[in-house]
Amino acid sequence: MKIILRILLIALVLTLVWGLFWVQTHKPDYHFTLHSEVVNAPVDIFFDDMGVPHIYAASEPDAMFALGHVHASERLWQMDLLRRAGGGELSALLGEDMVENDQYLRTLGMRKAAKRSAREFVSQAPQEVQNAMRAYLQGINSFIQEGQIPLEYQLLGSRPESFNLEDVFCATGFMAYTFAIHLKTEPILDWMKSQLTPEHWSDLAVGAEGFTRIPVGKNAPDSLNFKHDISGLAKRTLRLDAQRPIPQWMGSNAWVISGEKTASGQVIFCNDAHMAYAQPSVWYEAHVVAPGLEYYGNHLAGLPFPAIGHTRNHAWGITMFVNDDIDLYRETIRNGQYLQDGEWHDLYSEVDTIYIADQKPLAFEILSTPHGPLIEEDISMWWTFTQYPENRLHEAFYGFSRKGGIEAFEESAALVHAPGLNLMYGDQSGNIAWWASAKLPIRPEHVDTKTAIDGTQSANDPQGWHPFFMNPRQVNPASGFVYSANNAPDSVLGMHIPGHYYSGNTRAAGILNALSTTKADWTVEDAQQLQLDGHSLVYALNTSKMLSAISGASLSEEAATMANRLRGWTGSHELGEVLPTVYYRWMYRAIEGAMADEIATHARDQTDAAEKFETFHRTIVSENTFPRLLENLESLWWDDVETEGVETAREILASALEQALVDLQEKLGPDTTEWTYERLHTVTHHHAMKDVPILGSWLGVGPFRLPAAKDALNKYEFKLKQELNFEVFSGPSMRIGIDFADIEDAESVLPTGQSGNVLSPFYDNQAPLYHTGKFRKQRMNRADIEANGIGKASILPKTSP
Repeated sequence: MKIILRILLIALVLTLVWGLFWVQTHKPDYHFTLHSEVVNAPVDIFFDDMGVPHIYAASEPDAMFALGHVHASERLWQMDLLRRAGGGELSALLGEDMVENDQYLRTLGMRKAAKRSAREFVSQAPQEVQNAMRAYLQGINSFIQEGQIPLEYQLLGSRPESFNLEDVFCATGFMAYTFAIHLKTEPILDWMKSQLTPEHWSDLAVGAEGFTRIPVGKNAPDSLNFKHDISGLAKRTLRLDAQRPIPQWMGSNAWVISGEKTASGQVIFCNDAHMAYAQPSVWYEAHVVAPGLEYYGNHLAGLPFPAIGHTRNHAWGITMFVNDDIDLYRETIRNGQYLQDGEWHDLYSEVDTIYIADQKPLAFEILSTPHGPLIEEDISMWWTFTQYPENRLHEAFYGFSRKGGIEAFEESAALVHAPGLNLMYGDQSGNIAWWASAKLPIRPEHVDTKTAIDGTQSANDPQGWHPFFMNPRQVNPASGFVYSANNAPDSVLGMHIPGHYYSGNTRAAGILNALSTTKADWTVEDAQQLQLDGHSLVYALNTSKMLSAISGASLSEEAATMANRLRGWTGSHELGEVLPTVYYRWMYRAIEGAMADEIATHARDQTDAAEKFETFHRTIVSENTFPRLLENLESLWWDDVETEGVETAREILASALEQALVDLQEKLGPDTTEWTYERLHTVTHHHAMKDVPILGSWLGVGPFRLPAAKDALNKYEFKLKQELNFEVFSGPSMRIGIDFADIEDAESVLPTGQSGNVLSPFYDNQAPLYHTGKFRKQRMNRADIEANGIGKASILPKTSP
């Protein structure tokens, strides 16, 4: 027995020793020394108390090599997933479950566009941009060559492949795709328009009428034939997006305040880009210093130049422009040909191959017309990202972080083609500005881009591109601020800018109301409180309208009591509140009561009806339509077409309240005081391997209980759906606040942490800060950095033997 115990003890000790050795050799090294033939002079890298690298180099290429190396050391898995998504190459890593996703992504054309863009970059991009790009990629590959591959690859029994220029453009393509919400919206709208009466269609919020618009400054110029149901395309897109383990862009807020309205007399800059939550967090922060160069940037995985950041002299940020850069065309197809202008032409055909882990490759055919690839049997997709002849986004990002002055920044802004970006700018000289940056197609006035366009007539095609000077913008406006919350801009020279999926009033109105006051002593702290505002102006107004509509209705005692409690609700969303819980369920049941019956009448069966309603209800059109229906209580939508009588808005809304209370009682119990918002409104930052037993939970971060609303400035978004939970899937991917009076005290916070390595102390250390509305410093002072450092690394030139 003693021998057995001794053996077990030895085995346990050996296991612990092996485990300790494995952890020590696989956690990030913040004290490494690397010898490289790429760098020409020593590079110092200081890691601060948040794991942010501060890179000091003798040249820009040396700095970019170091950036690529440390970025890969923390985020290689994330980089790989992003490039594979853009290239339709997830199956080679994750197996057969991703084959349909890869076919779909390949068909959209991002991989093909990446190959073309890489060739153009080599032949056209300025040499300094190419040198910086090449050095960054060499840095990534140097880490891969070291052989310390991340845990995820070991679990899959795989190894990461080296990175090349095409990979960068594949990652860019996926970024552009995530902005394109049209594929989730236009197919169901196409079906609804073909089935509904004109009166029903006119009550849908398919445009931006009535919403808060961004004014255009004076510096800008003054100036179908339905064959089959394509709504399943939207359902398929939503399903594949949910299956794919890469987060997508969902919105954003940004504003810049001039020194005339700040306590310091200098510009204040704020940005919080909204993205789907995942682990690791989207952004990787880095501070880069070389002769003639210094910036603190937020970098996307595998992209060398920061999309958001600041120098000592200027700051820039982004939100989604939400311009309509995708059109669906309904083609007439026969025997491998398409019809246009009365003539038949051969479809373009190419065979592509998907490589699948542990299986034989799969070859498949992609068919196209001049409009773009066929994504359904007779539906082609025209997309600015693939149709515009040049992709210069990386040159733009390079310019944002390297070129000083507002004029130079605008020149870089003009290079953006897709995705469409609202570029926010502020500088040390007191300038503030906003540009809507994208290549905007010239569309014929008669074309309705909200639904599938007749592809048989070339007169329906885009006729070219508007010059950048036509794009909406504001530079140093008299108001003293610029802002964007994904809301619509005013037109320029009467130019129509299709963008039917702009956000509604809450976030834009919240910013506008706050910054339009006479307050002239704004501080970063004030701006941060605005970022954290959890009130919903729209939902408070909706509640008032619903209560008014059911006045005099016959309600149960429980419903009447709850209605009285809802009166005077200001739209607040604190953790312990009950009223937001009730509101959201009432809202869902009200939309269902108003709209599900019309959809069901034209659906094939009950299953199809439920799917179509949920598909529509997940669009921004549904969200924006509800306030319009509350304004128009005589709308035809309120009548239940499945009954003989004619129902009123009062009846539908009263019934919806009753049903909402039944739902909540079944979910949360009979005691209404227990229906607190925090029980349903939570977030978990899931890793791509979330479904792996035990490991998935270990790699995830959370859950966290959250306050705030799905459309407040502090936007924690969830979907209203049949299942009763408010599980948050997206929100601010970072929060940044900068006062140019003290650039070295700029503040930021990430949802989880800087590192993507679960063994790093910086994997989730910012989560407690982020989820309680706190911030931390973006250090730029070297003495401060070294005083608060946790490690110093060096990259040295390799000497000849």
